[in-house]
Amino acid sequence: MSTKLDADAERDAGWVIDASVTMAWFFADEATAFTDGILDQMGAQPVWAPQVWVLECTNVLQSAQRRGRVQPARRLAIAAELSELAVRVDREPLSFVALDRLASTHRLSAYDAAYLELALRRSLTLVSLDQQLVATATALGHPVLSVVPARSGPPGQ
Repeated sequence: MSTKLDADAERDAGWVIDASVTMAWFFADEATAFTDGILDQMGAQPVWAPQVWVLECTNVLQSAQRRGRVQPARRLAIAAELSELAVRVDREPLSFVALDRLASTHRLSAYDAAYLELALRRSLTLVSLDQQLVATATALGHPVLSVVPARSGPPGQ
């Protein structure tokens, strides 16, 4: 478990960030010192996301409006702020076979497998609050920034 942005993480070539961290920046009840620290470090190194990140963030906004967490004007403002973030959306086509293999082998959703695939392919540190995704990357020996403790035992159990 990492609760700070240490020198090793800052030396890496960059991060892959997921929607669990990103969307916490826009909802006060989800923000933490960790998520705020990640936001503060944006620009210190390249930050990447798979194309599904755009869909996931948009879905969170749509769901938040339907549940009454945000009004339409705030939803639009957040969408505009998201589009201004210095996040490089990966444009390489995903391999159905590689994504399916990662998801199946590690009991991940296809969405989470897309974040892991990008982190592995580009050798980037994964930044997430998703317990299953963090546990899988940790089990693979891949660098992770998270406040989620890595579970003992195989992921998915």
